[in-house]
Amino acid sequence: MGTGVKFGALLYSFLWPIAWLGTHLVCRYRVSGRERVPTSGPLLIVANHLSWYDPILFAVILPRRTWFFTKVEMFRWPVVGWICRRTGQIPVHRGESDRAALEKALKYLHEGKALMVFPEGTVERQEQMIAAHTGAAMLAMRSGATVLPVAHTGTRRVLRSARVWFPPVRIQIGDPYVPTLLEGIARKAGLQVVTQEIMARIAGMLPTERRGVYTSDTPSPT
Repeated sequence: MGTGVKFGALLYSFLWPIAWLGTHLVCRYRVSGRERVPTSGPLLIVANHLSWYDPILFAVILPRRTWFFTKVEMFRWPVVGWICRRTGQIPVHRGESDRAALEKALKYLHEGKALMVFPEGTVERQEQMIAAHTGAAMLAMRSGATVLPVAHTGTRRVLRSARVWFPPVRIQIGDPYVPTLLEGIARKAGLQVVTQEIMARIAGMLPTERRGVYTSDTPSPT
């Protein structure tokens, strides 16, 4: 392990209790299914996206260290950018194909790391799911990583208003699984099918009114 990697691990360990304390001060969260999180091996954690606070929350509640895609603009912010670089977060140019980000993500998965992806790509202001991109499905297919679907509600209200302080946040962790491509169809269409399956698993753990474009054909919560 190189010096930079060791420092990143130490920095992450230092920041984690601060994030834990901060999260307990700004919301009331409840997690179901934490025992389903694989403790080792390449893991692709996929979740719906509601707030800028989501990555902090998941870093706190997941029982293993997790890496995130982070918009490239944040790497230019004072302090925050330094933390992102030192802890090995993945810079990504949103709204365009970013091959460098995908290759770094694959490298992390091949190293057995846990990587978190929000397939919708952006925060949905109405707290309903929107159509996902196929990047998560592509990473799963190319790496063979286990996929862990996670659904959550409530983070949209965290630190939004002094009138809504300490909002309830609910996180449901689903069953891990390894998706497969259907035989006899084009790869692009296959990735769409895998994406639909991933998002359906997430939607199935959400209240009906939060499922958005994935309201139909969702499996029952686990």
